[in-house]
Amino acid sequence: MAICAFYKRRRNHMQLISGHNGGQYLRLMAISATEILGTIPLGTYIIVSDAKLGIRPWKGWASMHSNYSEVNQVPGVTWKNDPKIANLLEMYRWSLVACAFIFFAFFGFAVEAREQYYRLYKSLTRRISTSSSVPHGTPHAYVVRSLCCSVLIH
Repeated sequence: MAICAFYKRRRNHMQLISGHNGGQYLRLMAISATEILGTIPLGTYIIVSDAKLGIRPWKGWASMHSNYSEVNQVPGVTWKNDPKIANLLEMYRWSLVACAFIFFAFFGFAVEAREQYYRLYKSLTRRISTSSSVPHGTPHAYVVRSLCCSVLIH
């Protein structure tokens, strides 16, 4: 429905895109499309995999929430021997990392972000250069040690 509404109001959206925040809008649309293209196949795979593991009968909310705060520790040898469970756990674990990289790819290389990186760099270099400067009146002698000898440099 959103795509149909977008198509109907295309002229207004083209004015928005050509404006100041057009790049942000396009990045948001691109990350939304990436989310749709990634979530639907992944969600379908997880639902099918869970259904293949078996369906347990519903015993009620009391059974569902019993031992709710208990955290079971399972050795890696145990869960890595079952390929279905290992695939689901590893896919979940690495999907979070992949999502972080995708998000940074869309928003971390934008012009606004690069400007902020530059400001941070300038601020840090300014602070480091002032904090590491030698106070007035301090002798400027350093001892440089090498494998064969020591040298006093003024």
